[in-house]
Amino acid sequence: MRLNLRLIECFRAVMTAGTVTAAAEMLHTSQPAVSRAIQQLEAAVGLRLFDRVKGRLVPTAPALALFEEVGKTFLGLDHLSRVAAGLKSFPQGSVSIVCAPAFSQGFIADAAQRFLAQHGAVSLSIETQPSPTIAEWLTGQRFDLGLVAYPLTPPGTTARLFAEPDEVCVLPEGHALASRDVVTPADLGGSDFVFLGGNDPYRYRLDQVFEAAGVARRLVVETRNSATACALVERGAGIAIVNPFTAVDCAGRGLVVRRFAASLPFTAMLVRASLRPSSPLVDRFVAALEATRDDYLARAAHLTGAHIRTA
Repeated sequence: MRLNLRLIECFRAVMTAGTVTAAAEMLHTSQPAVSRAIQQLEAAVGLRLFDRVKGRLVPTAPALALFEEVGKTFLGLDHLSRVAAGLKSFPQGSVSIVCAPAFSQGFIADAAQRFLAQHGAVSLSIETQPSPTIAEWLTGQRFDLGLVAYPLTPPGTTARLFAEPDEVCVLPEGHALASRDVVTPADLGGSDFVFLGGNDPYRYRLDQVFEAAGVARRLVVETRNSATACALVERGAGIAIVNPFTAVDCAGRGLVVRRFAASLPFTAMLVRASLRPSSPLVDRFVAALEATRDDYLARAAHLTGAHIRTA
């Protein structure tokens, strides 16, 4: 017998519910029907998926491996169900974006609010992933748009510069350096520092700046997320150099933002999946992103007294 969705559904139910009886109740069918489906599935795959121990089915190692893959299949089916429901609920269309963590706090929420104020009957999907995953997903045409935190143009996409502001220095309120308009590398000698993760390209360039200046900092905490870095700074853990989008979002909550004397451009790219159908809604969401970008960079300029470059 060939594999079919009903056999997989019965297998998933047994693995999830723990017993044939509970699986039958879950599927609104009979216990013999579930037992028969499990036997047919074992015959179809040529593997023993369960040991029969005292009247119970105990999953074997192959069953556990198969269950992991089945979970991925049902996630895909669930996604299709949500898409179909969305097409009925939002007849005007949909927009999807996956963005890097730097944009996943207030920035993307503000852009979404701006867009939905004009297009309330549209389905908007927002995901957050690191830039390499965004590249992979957009190559697979899974989203309309991607907002990434360094230069890249994945296969099957078009990309353009979204913004290139300098990174900024964030300090806790009341810090001795908070009274300065500009913070230099020398000012930070011996300071407690919140570092971004070691494989972050901006961390590497920042380290080069301090090495060239002959300035040593004291590593207190390392994190991959700029919002986490700002939260740590706010709580007095140290000082950090972060992108201005995150800094602006966190400013005023026990955290001050100052211009950093060394220029460290934060390069944001807007990536568009080339093979997805063109849509005026996507263009309008891009316009909302750009308007929100301009707002954030104007706020960053006000906080630091610096000229902020956009695209």
